[in-house]
Amino acid sequence: MKWINKSYAKPLIFFGALLITIIIGPFLPLHFKSLFYACSLLIKDLLIFSLPFVIFCLIFCSISVLGAKALKYIAIIVPLICTSNFINTMMSYLISGVAINSGILGSSMTACNNADGLTPLFSLNMPSILSNNVALIGGLIAGLIIGVLKKDLSVNICKYFNKFTNIFFKILFPLMPIFISGTALKLQHDGILVEICQKYLPILLVFSVSACGWLLLQFFILSKFNVSQFLFYMRNLVPAIVTAFGSMSSAAALPLSISAAEKNLSNKGNASIIVPSSVNIHLVGDCLFIPMVALSVLTSFGNVFPSIAMYLAFTLRFVLAKFSVAAVPGGGVLIMLPIMQEYLHMSPEMLGIVTALYILFDPIITTCNVLGNGALALVFDNVTKKFNK
Repeated sequence: MKWINKSYAKPLIFFGALLITIIIGPFLPLHFKSLFYACSLLIKDLLIFSLPFVIFCLIFCSISVLGAKALKYIAIIVPLICTSNFINTMMSYLISGVAINSGILGSSMTACNNADGLTPLFSLNMPSILSNNVALIGGLIAGLIIGVLKKDLSVNICKYFNKFTNIFFKILFPLMPIFISGTALKLQHDGILVEICQKYLPILLVFSVSACGWLLLQFFILSKFNVSQFLFYMRNLVPAIVTAFGSMSSAAALPLSISAAEKNLSNKGNASIIVPSSVNIHLVGDCLFIPMVALSVLTSFGNVFPSIAMYLAFTLRFVLAKFSVAAVPGGGVLIMLPIMQEYLHMSPEMLGIVTALYILFDPIITTCNVLGNGALALVFDNVTKKFNK
């Protein structure tokens, strides 16, 4: 059980940093708050500067491995995953719109109690060398070509890319408590932290009910409305679900997800193709939760609910970025920060809230990711049967 303790460590540290900040924040000198907030913004700037290179490495490895191991299925898997991520992200928009219009989510924040909001002690504007879109498209094309034509070369390249991304996340995760605490100090100083704690708790209830209901409906449809078959699917997925909830990592639950898919699919061989291929890039929980929280935070700060055209532009980038997500605790939201900033026009304070809430709700999000991958495996199995015929 040692791996479960390690998986819990990061979210507990993040939560502890947030809690300590809330307790001691009012007693800290203004100069220290300003310095800490500046460090938080610096971490965000460094993250946005470095992410295009990380995105290229992650998407290259995901696509090249997919092309090498499942070349004959790539024309099915990639569109299937993109379609599923797109539908679930749009579903989040629909649910959020209903919840916000009914007043359940996104209640407006009051004006800052402190007329002089907390300002950073210093700021560093990092230049943009490579855009996320170029990194996404470049990694996709390079991974597809090299993964198909030069299998051995792609494996060697991925070894170095994986080392780079592992180092990046090892450096980043210890800095995340500073990012969260700096944002919390800013919100507390400006007098809206208490409102956040009160008004964003309903997100957990709305997300849990809507996400679980939506996923269970998918399984019920895939079982052709046969209750015994539906329960059979669910029973096989229980070990993977428990592991995902405890570890907060889809990768940690991967062996059990494959085992469950082998029992649920008519062709057991399909389990070893679709489940490993989708574990990093098909994240239903992220598709439902991140936009829901982002839209709720956006409207709570007095912004207008995005139009369908604006949200579609965000969704397309969001779906593409899914190919570069690392299935580790907190990894799903980190890649999305620049996209939310660019297409939803979210401020650093808003991004900090989204990050904190994502980390707090990570067990449920990861559980939904594993359930979604189980449903995708059934869809893939049905599609391949039709193609084989």
